Amino acid sequence: LSVADTGERLLFASEDKAILACHDFARRIDTRELTLRLAWQSRDSGYSVFDGIERLPPAGLWRITGDGIEKRRFWHVLDVIETARIAKDKASDADHMATLERLLEESVELHCIADTSLATACSGGVDSGLITALAKRFRPELHGYVVDPKLGRSEAQDAERTGRHVGVGLRRVPLDQNRFFELWPRAVWHLETDGWHASHAALLALAEQCRADGVKVLLTGEGSDELFGGYKWQASTMRLWRQSWLQRLFRSKARRDRKFAELRRTPFRNSIGRGSPSDRTIALRALSPELNFLQTKLFDSLEGVTPFGDRAFLAACFYDLYSHLQDLLHRHDRLSMAASVELRVPFIENRLIDFALHLPRRQKYREGTSKWLLKKVAEHHLPRENIRAAKIGFDMADAFSARTQGLLRGGLLRDAMKWSSFEVDDLIDMARGQETSRLRLVGMEMLLRLYMGGSTTGDLTEALHAETRGEK
Repeated sequence: LSVADTGERLLFASEDKAILACHDFARRIDTRELTLRLAWQSRDSGYSVFDGIERLPPAGLWRITGDGIEKRRFWHVLDVIETARIAKDKASDADHMATLERLLEESVELHCIADTSLATACSGGVDSGLITALAKRFRPELHGYVVDPKLGRSEAQDAERTGRHVGVGLRRVPLDQNRFFELWPRAVWHLETDGWHASHAALLALAEQCRADGVKVLLTGEGSDELFGGYKWQASTMRLWRQSWLQRLFRSKARRDRKFAELRRTPFRNSIGRGSPSDRTIALRALSPELNFLQTKLFDSLEGVTPFGDRAFLAACFYDLYSHLQDLLHRHDRLSMAASVELRVPFIENRLIDFALHLPRRQKYREGTSKWLLKKVAEHHLPRENIRAAKIGFDMADAFSARTQGLLRGGLLRDAMKWSSFEVDDLIDMARGQETSRLRLVGMEMLLRLYMGGSTTGDLTEALHAETRGEK
């Protein structure tokens, strides 16, 4: 929900663009938001890039009176976490596996209730594969979708292996560079942000194919990495606290106390003095304190969980609910609904969330295996090759967006950030070799052209093609 309080009236709508269309509402870019997106290379899309517009955050509860807006929250992990449940957990692996399988099956059954055609987004990974396998029990006619960029090995091959194993037909949705250039500007338009990840265009392609096939509900596997410890950086956090030299350092109480205080302030760094947040981003605490200081609060809330490595690992998982998942869900909901397809996420169910939040580290990461408990459950349903396979990711991002960085030259982002022509040249050179920076910067440029420069998505598709052809 987007909200704007002009003093004379309170405007609200499901998207920013509806407020921007209101009479006498000034259309201005919030340069603070642009700065934060450039500095972090990540920013929750719960924040609007338009000056004067706020968005109701997940779990937010706003009460509107004649005196203004009273802002509260009705759920936060800091409010619900019971550290003693984690620290005193003595349940066996078998008990945890049985509980997880039951909760997940019940959630999938609940999410399969629909009076219309339903499918799954099946990438071939553990998360979407497990959802597909369980959904088949309640929807015998179930079929799945996977995006196929046709760039060497892709997720489609693993997805088809899952489909054969569980008896679900799979439809490949092709995505080449021409289609990517058509969808990328449209994703930016729907998201009202820079659309910095290649998965945005891929999801829009998938959702539009679902709509064309008459599918109205799509089940996905989002949420498991955050809840069950599936990201590499979560494990690297634990390894930092376990380093043997750090243990030797802790033998001196004075040095131990100093180093503990330093690590506590930035508990999720993956190496001393490097990583994220690094020295260059610490200064941004004054600009964006909510996520920065949340790291320390989450770490402190787990006092009593030992050893420190386990405590830091769990805090990192909790932090990803805010730094990653809520933005992911917001973006994916926007893009699926742009095609009139309802996205449902069985991993995000109240009892399942409560169970996952209170699992000890050993159930999430063990002997070098991430999502350990979830993968043990998956062994009953999925091909072993898929469970052990490494994440493939979106290799299409680099291949499809290559040579689009020239769009920055003479653009609106340059004017908004007050960059000189020399600085723009340096940024273009950087973006040429850095996929993430390229997607972020070009996405921002398209956002400004769409909402401030009067360009259409078709105009930008042509501009992207022109850049790759070397035209000016």
